[in-house]
Amino acid sequence: MMKEYKKFKLYWGDFHTNIHGKDLFYPPLTYKRLRKIMKAAESHLDFFPIAYYPFKWYRKKGFIIESCGSKDRFLKDWKLIQKVVAEFNKPGKFVTFLGYEWHGNRRIYGDHNVYYLKDYETLDGSEDIRKLYENLRRTTAIVIPHHTGYKVGERGKDWNFYDENLSPFVEIYSSHGSSEGFNSPLSLDNNLRMGPRVTGGTVQEGLNRGYKFGIIASGDNHRDFPGEWGNGLAAVFAHELTREALWDAFKKRRVYGVTGDRIKLYFTINGHIMGESFEENRPININVEVEGSYAIDRVEIIKNGRVFYTYCHSGKWDFPKNMGNNVVRAKIRLQCGWGPGPPYRFKEYKKKVWKGSLQLSNGKIISIEPCFTYFGQQIKQTSFKSCEFIFTNQPNVPLKHLLPHHHRINFQGAIIELETHMDDKILLNVNSLKITFTLEEALNSEMVIALTKEAKATIHKQFGLRPNEIENPDIYWHNAWKMKIYRAIPFEGYHAKFKCVDENLNVGEENYYYVRVTQLNCQMAWSSPIWVKVNQ
Repeated sequence: MMKEYKKFKLYWGDFHTNIHGKDLFYPPLTYKRLRKIMKAAESHLDFFPIAYYPFKWYRKKGFIIESCGSKDRFLKDWKLIQKVVAEFNKPGKFVTFLGYEWHGNRRIYGDHNVYYLKDYETLDGSEDIRKLYENLRRTTAIVIPHHTGYKVGERGKDWNFYDENLSPFVEIYSSHGSSEGFNSPLSLDNNLRMGPRVTGGTVQEGLNRGYKFGIIASGDNHRDFPGEWGNGLAAVFAHELTREALWDAFKKRRVYGVTGDRIKLYFTINGHIMGESFEENRPININVEVEGSYAIDRVEIIKNGRVFYTYCHSGKWDFPKNMGNNVVRAKIRLQCGWGPGPPYRFKEYKKKVWKGSLQLSNGKIISIEPCFTYFGQQIKQTSFKSCEFIFTNQPNVPLKHLLPHHHRINFQGAIIELETHMDDKILLNVNSLKITFTLEEALNSEMVIALTKEAKATIHKQFGLRPNEIENPDIYWHNAWKMKIYRAIPFEGYHAKFKCVDENLNVGEENYYYVRVTQLNCQMAWSSPIWVKVNQ
């Protein structure tokens, strides 16, 4: 870690889990349901700004419509949310913030989420964003634009209406996709009804106007589950885990975003960290350090909306060989999912629970990173050499309370960072299965645990079919729940550190720089910018 960041701690949260009240797709918002959501957030996140969704889906002449504007019925939900947010705030352990998605004229101004520092604030009913800004200036609040890259006037961000003090950062990525720029990696096509991404409202276009704001990613999830892996998370550099310390980091733009994997990203220019703005009269020295969750492919420096410098990490490292008694540091990813689905006409679909442990014969576990997408997940370190987990896959069919325009991810897992010798044993217990392998074997191959016996038994029970009666035996593999043990990645593969210099400077100009990271598994991260004005 760079020395400039050592005075901070890195915390993870999800700014955008939409919590619905009762309508066509969701049950009533009860105390029990809210507690379940909060406990899920507490299990794998450091902080959780709840985003109440004050809209209602209803039918009119059979057609499904979403409401607009403030409704009296939302106030009942809001009172309950206030109570639970206050109850679950535990400084030093888990921090909550009160918030909601603004229900004003988001078609014209773009979508925004409002968050408060204090409990028991107002659910603002303003239709015009200028009135919303006016009201929020009277309290301690922030308002965060999201999926900005849609067409302006059709839910994209209109940068003519922006307040730098109220919006210290912007959501660059969510379940919708990326709003980075009109020609940037990743699309904004996940919501097939709202797309496509076009010029006008992207994050880069806001920065190109001279606005100063940080960058985060967060889910825009509609399944109640906070911090859904793959839909975006926010990272925050703060002095401690309290509302006040996090809020200070928010306002100073010490934030960045990831798509899912919790990539650690450190970025400085002439000793200034992400989010800062300064003046300079000498060459711009850029320093970047990344610790990924998988092998890093490339790291790009973006200057004023264009790629200024690309560092390619692929090809600069190799898997260790003939290490003798040396200790190797590596990350192993476990992921479960796949399995039976609707085409095969099962009478019923059941969730799949994977209960197990991972234990080292020698060495130690350094860290554990959860990769959860729904309720029912647990992983904890039980000693310096072992951890236990419960992963629960939902049936591969549409969930009851899932909006028709939001997809779901049905993979669960974790990334385990460890140090041990190449020939030391790793024992993985999963349900009734035991698999033993060495770190050397893990560094050279991948493994799949497929529950084909269980699939055969299920097919025989429900359809009365035996293997000799099935023409194509692929059906057993296709309907087997699976767990994958990914090829282990050594430290050299997921760690990158480099420097570069920008000498192409024009006096009097202010430039913004930010970092974009891409891993080989396509997981990404974006830093907040640093702004530099060049003097004589």
